[in-house]
Amino acid sequence: MGAADGGTSPGLLDRATLGSRVRDYLLVEIANGRLAPGSPVRELDIAKRLGTSQTPVREAFRELAAFGLLEARSHVGTRVREVGERELAEAVPVRAALEAVAARLAAPHVAADPSRLEAALDELVRVATLDDRLAYANACTQFHREVVRSAQNDSLLRAWNALGIEIMTIMTMLTNEEPLDVAAEGHRGIVEALASGDAERSVAIVNAHVAAYIPGATEPPVHVTA
Repeated sequence: MGAADGGTSPGLLDRATLGSRVRDYLLVEIANGRLAPGSPVRELDIAKRLGTSQTPVREAFRELAAFGLLEARSHVGTRVREVGERELAEAVPVRAALEAVAARLAAPHVAADPSRLEAALDELVRVATLDDRLAYANACTQFHREVVRSAQNDSLLRAWNALGIEIMTIMTMLTNEEPLDVAAEGHRGIVEALASGDAERSVAIVNAHVAAYIPGATEPPVHVTA
């Protein structure tokens, strides 16, 4: 199937995938302090370093700028932005509110067919064994996206996607030390609640789960399972 009959061309898919990889590379550099606040970042330099064209780098820059990790100024160029814990934390209740709405709407649908969400959990648990925090963060994003997708509300899914959940999750996982197997198992209660069809219980568990990841928390997330 080609572009003319509604398909996605391999070239477009490759560019999108490459852009995500460039974004993830920059996130790791920022999280590890190798790109400190105020550091200049140039499309051409990053493209040369990664052996790619400037197009996926430009896409990554736009995504990171939209989330507030990069800023572009006239006559100065693009720099890594100073992002405080408070600013990151402000996104958490917004995400929690959206996922609570999603949980309420998704409960009857997941109860009718929990297979997709169970598969997302299985993948999350599998990836946790790889001891790769970046891969885990991406699998975690897919799990939560499946929760929201299960609500079967396109407006809700668009609003959730607009928060930059991938970036939020990657930054969280790269800067906290919770064991990945513990983090993965912390999602099991969400699946069990939704599969039971209990909307109120699902909302409570999702709220507690998301709120536990506020940046700067001194204790590891507490996972509610009942």
